Amino acid sequence: MRLRRSIYAPIAFFLAAAGASAQVPAKSAEPLKVASAISAVTVFSDRALVRRTAELRVQAGETTLVFTDLPAAIDPASLQVSGSGLFTLRDVRVTTRQLSRDVSAERKALEDERRAYEASIAIESDRVREAEAERTFVDNMAKRVTSAASEDEKAPLDTAAWARMLDFYRGRYQALNLAVREAKASITTLQAEVDRVNRELRTLGGGSGLSVVEAELSLEAQAPTTARLVLSYLVSGPSWMPDYVVRADSAGGKLSLHYRATVRQGTGEDWSGVALSLSTARPQVGGSAPELEPWYIDVYKPPVSYRASAKESKAMAAPAPAAVAQDELFEAAAEAPAMGYAGSVASVGATAVTFTVPGATIVASDNRERTVTVAMLELPVSYSYAAVPKLSPHAYFRAEATNDSDYPLLAGRSHVYVDGGYVADSAIGAVPPGGSFSADLGVDEAVSVERKLVKKFDETTGVVSKKQKTTWQYAISVKNGKKAAIRLVVTDQLPISANEQIVVKGLEPAWSKDTATLAKVEGERFVWTLELGAGQEARLPLSFSVEYPKGTPIVGLE
Repeated sequence: MRLRRSIYAPIAFFLAAAGASAQVPAKSAEPLKVASAISAVTVFSDRALVRRTAELRVQAGETTLVFTDLPAAIDPASLQVSGSGLFTLRDVRVTTRQLSRDVSAERKALEDERRAYEASIAIESDRVREAEAERTFVDNMAKRVTSAASEDEKAPLDTAAWARMLDFYRGRYQALNLAVREAKASITTLQAEVDRVNRELRTLGGGSGLSVVEAELSLEAQAPTTARLVLSYLVSGPSWMPDYVVRADSAGGKLSLHYRATVRQGTGEDWSGVALSLSTARPQVGGSAPELEPWYIDVYKPPVSYRASAKESKAMAAPAPAAVAQDELFEAAAEAPAMGYAGSVASVGATAVTFTVPGATIVASDNRERTVTVAMLELPVSYSYAAVPKLSPHAYFRAEATNDSDYPLLAGRSHVYVDGGYVADSAIGAVPPGGSFSADLGVDEAVSVERKLVKKFDETTGVVSKKQKTTWQYAISVKNGKKAAIRLVVTDQLPISANEQIVVKGLEPAWSKDTATLAKVEGERFVWTLELGAGQEARLPLSFSVEYPKGTPIVGLE
């Protein structure tokens, strides 16, 4: 193909994939529609690069071809034409036309679907409120039972009744917590469907018309030839996001990571049987680095006071012509053998990575999520447990994994399974190849953690200037109820004084420098690293004193 001129974009030359075939008469007076098919799509975080291909026989002379029904969200400046054949591309024009259509039936179906989802959300919200109300009732019942026992010190202690009460309280609380978690998870899923329906409704527009874009190509051939054409363009709206399934085997040394991508698009044209690629490039950020302007500093100069004359005051008081307020202008500007998985091939460029999904992919224009596999990774891992007893009475199973693959992990949601059972949804941050990351794998009830206030006492010091000193003594108890040894990391803290009148002194644990079992990190936090055998228990002391002027109210103390 020989290039004469191109208005909108540069022309590249390459052999296109086989598309539809047609015969075109010479010197066609009327533009002829080209039968083309989408052959390849590269999806970015907020847009997609679409390639359409066509193959046809062009007779000698001048021919005008039209690629019609292109999506309205196309970026005209991004349109490119490439191809091969003994012809010259003389001109490229992009036009937009309106099509009338009736989408009332589609709109009604979507609105009915949305109402059904919203009704289900209301039901699940009622479940949450009912469970939380019952939880409050159980708490109040427990308070009444314990307060009655404390007021009548002579009443005999019925240990069996107390045990039954505790069993009831624990069992009911667990059931209520489970009901709340399940209802909230259902609400999240249903809300995602409502959002999807809303996107489809927005795609329908006002319902009276549909904008389509046409690309008109003017060709000239000296003799009959076969023209192979590729039309590419950027269209806004499509997106993809990483989505991970984490499968941990607590007895093994590997972490299985199913690296997936959820793709959605509502451009108005289906991607059927296309070669799909996913790019980590972020074109919305721009390609040019920002430049620093000179940074000036100066001595503050107070504004000069000015007293207007009576004549000037009268002129300033006169009503000014109607104008748009500055605030309004600002607001207007700011509004803008087991089953296998087909993995992708990663191509690393200078600024981005492109994942090529194998085979032909179908992504309908319905704004629904379509999940494709990027890779199945087996990563080296070490397992441990983490506990913050001041904030939670649970031990959390944790994996420290290394990304020894060639795939960069992008920040995204994850679904966690441990030993074959679903645990929770979590998230994974951005991890480059060779980097490490932590994955929280849920609560393990077999490892118990308890933090209890053992003693708190006040004393007065000083002869002239009276000071009050309060001492807290805590005991942290941990137990490994598993049949195998574990590594448990426990974190707690001392208060930090924000005023020179308040003096905090740590008493226990006795720390002078970091060791393999005890370290002190930023924020006056202690970190114990314990190796606990099967059934082994440990007790960790934590005590400190706070001294301050007597009678001074202190904020932040427990």
